[in-house]
Amino acid sequence: MPSSRRTGSAVSAFFGMLAIAVVAGVMVAVAVTPAIALTGTTAKTGISAFEDLPSDLKISALDQKTEIYAKDGDKDVLLASFFAQDRQVVTWDQISQIAKNAAVAGEDVRFYDHGAIDPVGVARAAVANLVGKNLQGASTITQQYVKNVCVQEAENLSTKAKVDAAYAVCTDPSIGRKLKEARYAIALEKKYSKDQILLGYLNIAGFGGRVYGIESAAEYYYDTTAAKLTVAQAASLMAIVNNPTYLRLDMTANYARNKQRRDYILGVELKNRLITKAQYTEAVATPIQPKITQTKTGCEAAGQSAGYFCDYVYNTILNDPAYGKTEADRLANLERSGWKIYTTLDLGIQKTAQSTMNTYVPKTSTVIDLGGATTSLEVGTGRILSMAQNKNFSYTGGSKTSSAVNYNADLALGASYGWQPGSTFKLFTLLDWLEKGHTLNERVNANARTVPASDFTVCGKNYAALGGQPWPVGNDEASEGGTQTVLYSTAQSINGAFASMASQLDLCDIQDIAKSMGVVSAAGTDPAIVAPMVIGGSYGVSPVSMAGAYATIANNGVYCRPIAIDKIVRTDGSDLPVPQTDCKQVLDPAIATAAAYALRGVLQSGTASGDNTPDGIYEFGKTGTTDNAYDTWMDGTTSKVTTVVWVGNNGTLPGKVKISLRQNPFPSPCSTSGYGASAARHCIWKDVQTAVNKEYGGATTWPQPDPKYLADGPVAAQVQPTATGTVPDVTGQSPQAAEQALVAAGYAWTLNGTTASAQPAGTVAATAPAAGSQLSAGSSVAIQTSDGTG
Repeated sequence: MPSSRRTGSAVSAFFGMLAIAVVAGVMVAVAVTPAIALTGTTAKTGISAFEDLPSDLKISALDQKTEIYAKDGDKDVLLASFFAQDRQVVTWDQISQIAKNAAVAGEDVRFYDHGAIDPVGVARAAVANLVGKNLQGASTITQQYVKNVCVQEAENLSTKAKVDAAYAVCTDPSIGRKLKEARYAIALEKKYSKDQILLGYLNIAGFGGRVYGIESAAEYYYDTTAAKLTVAQAASLMAIVNNPTYLRLDMTANYARNKQRRDYILGVELKNRLITKAQYTEAVATPIQPKITQTKTGCEAAGQSAGYFCDYVYNTILNDPAYGKTEADRLANLERSGWKIYTTLDLGIQKTAQSTMNTYVPKTSTVIDLGGATTSLEVGTGRILSMAQNKNFSYTGGSKTSSAVNYNADLALGASYGWQPGSTFKLFTLLDWLEKGHTLNERVNANARTVPASDFTVCGKNYAALGGQPWPVGNDEASEGGTQTVLYSTAQSINGAFASMASQLDLCDIQDIAKSMGVVSAAGTDPAIVAPMVIGGSYGVSPVSMAGAYATIANNGVYCRPIAIDKIVRTDGSDLPVPQTDCKQVLDPAIATAAAYALRGVLQSGTASGDNTPDGIYEFGKTGTTDNAYDTWMDGTTSKVTTVVWVGNNGTLPGKVKISLRQNPFPSPCSTSGYGASAARHCIWKDVQTAVNKEYGGATTWPQPDPKYLADGPVAAQVQPTATGTVPDVTGQSPQAAEQALVAAGYAWTLNGTTASAQPAGTVAATAPAAGSQLSAGSSVAIQTSDGTG
């Protein structure tokens, strides 16, 4: 039985050889002597049928990997790549003659001597296969290139089923497919030179896995380029294309097989004088020693320092129709178009931001699911300079120290639902207050109290009539209250005062101002409007959007949409049109200046007192703490760069609950209290902004607001008090008793800190103006309380 099988195989091979010979005869006749009148109807019919086959081969642009870059000084640094096929198309001059010789020796040593079809190769292969020697193919490099073009087209189809079906057509061993391939090859050689075809082949060939093209193969297997390959390396790489699965060099089991094929190629090179005897001897003695160099694939390759920003860029492209009609088109462009994406990321600032975050906010806590994020944004351009958080970027988020969620972004660009902004949202209440003709020195009720729903208006309608509930407003400190100026209330972040301001406004207008400055629900929803929104008890927002809002104040009321991409370069060197930041005037510059003046007090004498950087650059901003200190913020800016920091409860992991950051769920080294609630405002923001200012600078002064915004009454109807009275002596009284006495005398009052005094601690030590002074009715008297140490 074995003998009969061998005989049957030999007979089959013999007739197969005859079939190949007949086909080859027809192809050669057409390729070499198409004008010769051949006798015999069968031959004429065969040639006619062959010439009727399609010859216009569609050669699409090759898949190439897209690369994302950031700036480190003046240097572009690769962050990550995205690809379906790891390929870099190179020019003829970027491939060494050594590599070209190896390709010809390994695949078609007579390539430059024959036409598109090699009859000698056909006959040699048929005889070798017939007598049982190593299986040899008869395809020329041109034919192999045609086949690879077909496979490339197949792999670009939309579904796996379509890909598999098309691939089967491209690799079909039938005579019909071979004839069509040959017809394409003949037409190809009439259109392109041998060098052009060899270059196309070296750029399209597969080298195992997702590695395609000689350049990427040189980088992946040997950490070099196609221009610098040695004789042994080039032969070893060209050995792979013969059978990538069994000859690729990232599997040690393939080394022996690869060496055998490599040495065969070297022998062909020596025989055909493509290398010298000395080169051959050295190369065959060289062991197989690849230096596998993984291509940076996906944003995990960018590491903790830039992984989240990389993911932000990735999602920006997937969500923007400017990069493709559908999301599938955009993903295909990202993985196949070979773009070079140059981003806004400043690696120097990014490394500082990440290092600072690592110092002050641990990746995990034993009692809390802890989160921290910081973003820096360039004023006037919207360019995102840094984006850091307290986790390692991971697509799976499979550990306590890693996450796939970008805390700086929103749901669309980072899978985050955002965080309540706390008192940083008071900015929008302040702006609407100024827009509606009120001033910074107007006095409002700053007391903690329950405000009736009927005091508020929503889109012109009464809040109570819409189902709104009374709002129990609490202040952060028991000592806060009284009748305070808006200026003082902003610096000290007094909730009661902002509730009073909102009661004179329309809640819809406050939300509209926030929208105009880019602050919307991070979830992408249209949230209900509730009264606590005016002090930040609102929907979740993203740190990136808050950075854009505060940058608007520094930019004289011009809002610039945050962007992460500076430019994209196509493979031909042309620029892909990239959506630029959309800058538009959303605030009256005079109102922006007045708001900046109020926010300056936060860092001078308010809740961020002492957090100014030591460089003398003018800074202003706002702190924020949500109910129960679950979330803390610091949003601050110079004339050049805005930095926003959030630290808080990320969520509720199994076994963990939300905990006030004032209950010491993690230490804060830069705070006297040592509690985590101070991390955002007193630690991270100051350190990051100090580094930012060193690189980007900033103004050291700021324009003063129009005097009308500093008056102690509304701009439209400023009534100056004319009656005068005498400031009563309230020394030694409690602040509550002093308030009653001052109000009875016709004065407003403010708290002005604590001083050393012999009066009992907590009682009034002094007033300004002093007791007995003559003062216009309606003016404000500042109270200082005693610390009991005098």
